[in-house]
Amino acid sequence: MRAMRGKNVLGLSYGIEQRDLWSEKMSNVFGMPTKLYDCFIPPLLSVPIAGKAPNATGKKGCLIYNGGHCYEMSYEPYRICLGLEARQFGDHKYETLEMHLHGRETLSTHVKID
Repeated sequence: MRAMRGKNVLGLSYGIEQRDLWSEKMSNVFGMPTKLYDCFIPPLLSVPIAGKAPNATGKKGCLIYNGGHCYEMSYEPYRICLGLEARQFGDHKYETLEMHLHGRETLSTHVKID
């Protein structure tokens, strides 16, 4: 199922909280890099948002972690939430889905929104 590896595909996951099994699956099963978004979870409670999950390890690298957080392909964490308009509201930064999809090719982006 690695048909996506090497193509211009991307996974966008919004509202990941502590752990995001969807983005891990996109990375490890489908070979897709991902961008992870959550502006509410404190980084200390979310290994991926803190940028501390093993990143771009390849298959062999993730085998070492035996079921723990691990991304074979690269992931990028962002303390940003999805909103109707781009703005700052208190401590939370919001951007639009349109901004994140801008310039992406048709059918190149897989999106999960919680």
